[in-house]
Amino acid sequence: MSKYKVAFITGSRADYGIVRNYIAKLNADPEVDFCVLTTGALLLSQFGSAVNIIEQDGFRIDYRNVIPQKMSSLHDTCHIMAQTLDDFSRFFSEHKYDLLIILGDRYEIYSVSIAAAMHRIPILHLHGGELTVANYDEFIRHSITKMATWHITSTEEYRNRVIQLGERPESVFCLGALGAENCLHINMENVQIELRDLYNSFVVLFHPETLNYVSPLEQVEEILKAVRPYTKDYNFIFIGSNADTHADLITCRVKEFCDEHGNCHFYSNLHPDSYHYVVKKSIALIGNSSSGIIEVPSLGSYTINIGDRQTGRVKSSSILDVRCNATVINEAIRYVIEHKDEPIIETPYYKKNSAELYYQTTMNILYSDKEQYKEFYDIKF
Repeated sequence: MSKYKVAFITGSRADYGIVRNYIAKLNADPEVDFCVLTTGALLLSQFGSAVNIIEQDGFRIDYRNVIPQKMSSLHDTCHIMAQTLDDFSRFFSEHKYDLLIILGDRYEIYSVSIAAAMHRIPILHLHGGELTVANYDEFIRHSITKMATWHITSTEEYRNRVIQLGERPESVFCLGALGAENCLHINMENVQIELRDLYNSFVVLFHPETLNYVSPLEQVEEILKAVRPYTKDYNFIFIGSNADTHADLITCRVKEFCDEHGNCHFYSNLHPDSYHYVVKKSIALIGNSSSGIIEVPSLGSYTINIGDRQTGRVKSSSILDVRCNATVINEAIRYVIEHKDEPIIETPYYKKNSAELYYQTTMNILYSDKEQYKEFYDIKF
């Protein structure tokens, strides 16, 4: 019997870091011919060449779609999407898969989804049904849902929303968030030596709000103004932004700030184990990353969630939602310092053995009869 051909497509360090334990199980299955397809910021040095981590983890990479990530305008972003669509359409016309695994909502992944759907490659979509109202990720995520045949969601609320979008209930599985389990298993061999003895620290990770008319520079200045009074007594680890529109402006300003303050350090990219370790050892993650919502509560740290990028997601009580205002952010920092020794026990995204559940569900999908057409599921009102 021939092997099932399965691929995972990744364009950022975030989505690869989330799935790595899950796809390792697929990679080890003798019935599966597994590979990774790469695009986006993963392949570029200014974002830390995170593709190297995939290779170090032992995965076979069958396609490297290198596209310059110019991000000065929305037109630049659309150009990247158009080029990605053209490249992957050409690739999928020559390479067929029994299943393409796609996570989330990034713009380059949207283009890959269109190409795969047009070439009739079945899609398994992870993390559908979620809300992020201040970002173009919002409509991209729901659009990918309509192109996918199978879905794995992280909460029941999100599962219900995917069904509301017209997906058959039997095709939508709620299995928790992989990241909420992954972050509990840190391999210290992958943690950079200079990060192992950190104490009194904060991690800062801020992405552009792509549907917000406020300048990203104005937003990041508010954050830097808020943390400045604490830089003498605390360490701050700044992580580079995703390759979103105007992310380059944020990166340049943060690097300048770190050069001016001795206890502030910038990393364009960290191995997932290094990232989880520094967050676990920190008092809080400051910014607007989805990891602050999904993973950080499992690590026992607070999240100071800034702005509207993650508005709409299910959240733990350890997450402090604040406006992008220096005074409000400063007050939140003071609060988490005062409460840093209180245990955090609420983790709404965690489900025991989620990587194994994802793997078993994926194999069941491969074993199932393939439908020729996907039908819209109507909810009876």
